[in-house]
Amino acid sequence: MPNRISFILITLIFLFCCVPLSFAQDADMIPDAGDYESKPIVLYSGIPKKYEIAEIKIAGTKDYEDYVLIGLSGLSVGQTISVPGEEITQAIKRYWRHGLFSDVHITAERIENNKIYLKILLTQRPRVSDVRYHGIKKSEREDLEMRLGMVKGSQVTPNLIDRAQTLIQRYFDDKGFKNAAVAIAQKDDPANENQVIVDIDIDKKEKVKVHRIIIAGNDAIKV
Repeated sequence: MPNRISFILITLIFLFCCVPLSFAQDADMIPDAGDYESKPIVLYSGIPKKYEIAEIKIAGTKDYEDYVLIGLSGLSVGQTISVPGEEITQAIKRYWRHGLFSDVHITAERIENNKIYLKILLTQRPRVSDVRYHGIKKSEREDLEMRLGMVKGSQVTPNLIDRAQTLIQRYFDDKGFKNAAVAIAQKDDPANENQVIVDIDIDKKEKVKVHRIIIAGNDAIKV
């Protein structure tokens, strides 16, 4: 009987010790490659590794063909890149320089041996659904519409807004409104997805008039 009790105790101790070991092994398992949520982890502090681009996908835009957007990146299938490396950094900079996107991300969808599958996520800047001028006459509005070229369907970029601001102030400066103030604001158009209404508020202020011109330091010619 004592031998039987000892055998049972030894068996229980053995089973109890094995349970945590099995759990630890399960916890350290790498997620299956088919798991949609699993993504390759790129350590940017690590040593760069060479990969061949096996695929490039575009997501987040609908107004441009994928091959056009891939071409903008400077990346191509079959190209060898370093991860982390300069090629991805330069691709992101190229998108920013075009000014058509408000956000850019390039991710590795998966890595198989030395091949990498990339996804380029782009957030497209909104387009103009309407332009509304405030504080000016109808004739002035028509003049500005021709000069600015900001029409329905135009893509709103920082360059477009800066150019409009400069041209409007120059237009009124030439008319004698030297202190004109221009404010350009955007608001989402609730009726159209990813489109904005552009409000242009213009305060011409008082027209600057020349009352008298004084020339000093001229002794040869009488004024």
